[in-house]
Amino acid sequence: MKVKLAVAPKMGRQVFIEEVELADPGPEEVRIKMMTCTICHSDIHAMSGEHGEYEGPSAAGHEIAGIVDEVGKNVTYVKPGDRVLASLTRQNCGVCDNCLKGRSIWFCKNVTRPVPGAPSQYTRKNGENIFLSYGMAGFSTYTNVSDRRLVKLDDDIPFEIGSAIACGFMSGFGAVLNRSKIRPGESFAVTGCGGVGLSALMGAKVSGAVPIIAIDPKQEKRDAAIKFGATHTIDPKAVDPVKAVLDLTDGYGVDHSFVAVGGPGIKRSTFNLTANDGQMVVVGHLALKDEVMDEFNFMEFLRGKRVTGSILGAGILRRDVPVFYEMYRRGMIDIDALLTNRFKLDDIQEALDDSERGALKNVVICNE
Repeated sequence: MKVKLAVAPKMGRQVFIEEVELADPGPEEVRIKMMTCTICHSDIHAMSGEHGEYEGPSAAGHEIAGIVDEVGKNVTYVKPGDRVLASLTRQNCGVCDNCLKGRSIWFCKNVTRPVPGAPSQYTRKNGENIFLSYGMAGFSTYTNVSDRRLVKLDDDIPFEIGSAIACGFMSGFGAVLNRSKIRPGESFAVTGCGGVGLSALMGAKVSGAVPIIAIDPKQEKRDAAIKFGATHTIDPKAVDPVKAVLDLTDGYGVDHSFVAVGGPGIKRSTFNLTANDGQMVVVGHLALKDEVMDEFNFMEFLRGKRVTGSILGAGILRRDVPVFYEMYRRGMIDIDALLTNRFKLDDIQEALDDSERGALKNVVICNE
């Protein structure tokens, strides 16, 4: 099947729309007519080789929402015509001993993990296979994905909201609910107020945290943080964020901290503003080689301070996403406010450039 796809001819951030060949979906795969794909900054990092260098042409886009066009012979969860979102994480089997113990998808014995660098189902006219940075290609008119990555999208939930939920929102909001596990009245601080950080603020507000502190050097992001639930904001370029947080918490520090951005010294600083017996959840990161945590000392953990991480909200896909739908329709969360600008697929380069300049969550409309 011939489709339009945004292709980066080589490792980098320059993309072009090409007509390519998309193979038929495999037995456990679904072909989706793409409606929207929101841009995650991870797409930009991956295309640039920051998450692992590669050779040859590549494609990206993993915050996917669309309509099922065709299903593989073993697919039973969806049928042609169903509205769906597709996520990087996968639905676990729910029946193996690890699933029954409540462990995450990464421990499920019956769900195979995608193989990095495996051939994709997209082929250029010259016969080259196209590398998919996250095993998905949402910047396209049609794409194939595993049925395990799918969640049905309710009719009253817009496609672009489904796209935003599929990764960025889930990574922030879900991680606060499933990893931070805030009790009402406990304090919270987030470092980095992009899409993930603002989603984390919504999670803290829903959980009943107080105070809720947002730390970011950009005024526009601090202003946005107030709209999403922050009670206080801190400019780390103007004041020492550790001292500012300690001043706001009677010298104790916050019960829960959240790192939603990568960068030198950020995890150290956020750890320092976390209270003894408190917990720091880390989501934001740079390249693997830049994330060696050699700045911590074991003795700092003796009073119970904890550090943990989260991938894609640390939840269960088809359990959590329908809850997000219900919270959205009842006005408990404001995902619309995360969405910045809308671009047609043909304008994908402009959309990526705008995202790199700081737009929160741009929407690519793949089919009218």
